[in-house]
This record gives sequence, C-alpha cells and structure tokens, in this order.
Amino acid sequence: MERKILHLSLPSFPLQVLVADRRKFRDRPAALAGADTASARVLSLNPRAFGEGLRRGMTLAEALRRCAALSVFTPRPDLFSRAHQQLRELLGRYSPVVEPGRSSFYLDLTGTSLLLGPGPDAAAKILREMDSSMSLVSSAGLAASKLVGTAASSLASAPGLAAVLAEEEAVFLRPFPLRKILGKEPWLAERLEELGFRFVSDLQGLSRSELTSAFGKDGLRLHLISRGIDHSPVVPSESFPELDEGESLAEASNDLELLRLTLWRLSERLGRRLRERRTSAGLLRLLVVYRDGAFVVRRLAFKKPTALDRELNEAGLKLLAGAFSRRVQLIYLGLRASRLTSGFQPDLFGGQEAKSRLYTAIDRIRLRYGDSAIRFGIEPCPA
Repeated sequence: MERKILHLSLPSFPLQVLVADRRKFRDRPAALAGADTASARVLSLNPRAFGEGLRRGMTLAEALRRCAALSVFTPRPDLFSRAHQQLRELLGRYSPVVEPGRSSFYLDLTGTSLLLGPGPDAAAKILREMDSSMSLVSSAGLAASKLVGTAASSLASAPGLAAVLAEEEAVFLRPFPLRKILGKEPWLAERLEELGFRFVSDLQGLSRSELTSAFGKDGLRLHLISRGIDHSPVVPSESFPELDEGESLAEASNDLELLRLTLWRLSERLGRRLRERRTSAGLLRLLVVYRDGAFVVRRLAFKKPTALDRELNEAGLKLLAGAFSRRVQLIYLGLRASRLTSGFQPDLFGGQEAKSRLYTAIDRIRLRYGDSAIRFGIEPCPA
C-alpha cells in the first residue's frame, strides 16, 4: 500500500494563537516579542511583518521604528500549550498516527482513502477545519515519506498544499539546496559544500558506491535522501508520553519566594496527574520564560521514577536554581514529566509506602472537598 504522509507547518504558530482574528494576522504586521522594552527581541513574525523588512532577533525598538503599524504580542506559553493540545486532538480525528512537533505535525494518512477520500482532498479538509475551528493557517506537504512531505510543505504558501506524486520524488528534490534538506545536520551540509555539492542534483549524479566510498556510513543515507527515499515512520506522541503543567505569572517577577510557591503548585498538579494515571516520572524538565522573551530549559533525571509532589518539587527547585541566572524578571514557569513508567509502585522497603498512603489520602480529600481543603505548610493560608 502506498504511504501517504502529510506534513503541516504552521508559520509563527505561537503568534497565530495570540491573534484571535485570522484576517488581522494575515493582513496586518504582527510580532511576538518580550516585554515592551527597548532591549526586547523579536521572537516571531507573521508574513506581513516579514514583508515589511522585519526579521527575528532584531530589537523591538528597531522593529517599531521600521514599522509603526506593528502589532506586538508577548509570549503566553500556557495559551500555546492549550492550543497545541487542541490541535493534536483535532488532527487525531483524521489519523490515529500523529507526530507532533513545536510548530509542525506529521500525519500518516495511509489507508484512509475510503473514509477521507484521496490524499489531497483529506489534506484540504484538515486545512479548512484548522481555519474554521481554530483560526490557524498552515502550509501542507503530501508525499510518500516524511522527507519529501517536509520539502513539499516548504514550497506551499499558508494556507496551501503541495503534493508530490509517487515515483516523482527524485525529480521534485533535484533543485533543493542540501542545506535545506539536511537542516538538522548543518555540519554534513557544510562538509558537502566544501566538496562542491550544494544541491540535491549534485548528489544524484553519483552512484551509491561512489557516495559510500566518499562519505563512508553517511554515503548510503545520502544516496537514499537524494532520491527521496525515506522509510522513517510517523511516531505518535503516545510513544513518548509526557505530562505538562505551566503557569503564567500575574505580573513579571523575579521574587524567589513567589517563584517557589508557583513551582510548588505546579509540582502538586503534576504529581496528582501522575498518580491518577498510576504512572511515575523518570525525567523532569523545567521551562523558564523571561520577560524579554528569552527562555531556559533544564532537565533532571530521577534515580528512581516518582509521582510524589515533594520529590517533584525538590527536583524543580534544583533546576530553578540552575536556570535562575539573570536579573530579568520571569513571566512563566513550566514543568514537564517524561520517561513515564506505568504503575505507581513506591519502594515498600525504602520508606515510601507511608508517603504513598499520605498522598493517596490527600488526593481523595481534595477530590471530595476541593483543592483548598488541605494544604502543605509551604502554601500561604487564604485570607
């Protein structure tokens, strides 16, 4: 059966989420930046702003000098996270195999023709529903592989679709720069350029044996890439389950006590969700977003997977100490639990059984009487 892989690429996805009116997003220049200060950097732009000569990384002050009509939005990671999840659920109605990225998605539409129609028709339906239900625009590429689908989506304007017919992959890829095709391996693209190989067509002129002789283990892979052959599967998110909790601060702050309280609330919510699913986390990730739009990510692996609030919080505090290295105020904290293992099984001989019973009792009390029914000493009492 011929594979049908759809790649969706959402330009300025976090910015699209913040601009509720799609027409405004398309017809007026808009930018995502840190706080409204001279030093804030532009993080994302819509196509109209890009057309005005603005670029990511320039200061907000410079962007406003160049384009006085620029609409400026500050990051809201919590809203983006919710929209990302909503979009994953929407795409899941079209295919059970969806691989999410930060601003892109792969869908395996193989075998869905009877239900959704031909691949291009199914892709058009998806784009229309993204527009009508979430006001999101995306470019789309449809092909027999992730490699060619990704390349195709880069040629489609948003909203729009580019489809590559089976057996036409090599011809389609011929004019593509190798730097674009090997975007995740810039060192390899640079090495190829030094040897005079700049385009896919340059590699297509060499045989598999010639490429293997010249590039060793990378030679066979380059041979396949140059001909559009890619058998890598679409990997659904369930293959790498994760749980997220995040919170935008009411006001930008670098008050350590406030940040500790926020982190405690996130740890409690994350721990409860882990226990509800009878899972434990082997890895904890902390995301810190500063007022100027910069962000820091820190990770810590547990020696033994856990679902206990206090252990999650202690790990989070360690990560915060390592990430809290600037004087700039923070606007967002987020925790992610990954490397999840099924079955919350505390060590019966390591002093964990009593803690497990304690948290189970707390969960039951809060489920029946509300979150405020019982509190830890770290939390301030309500006025």
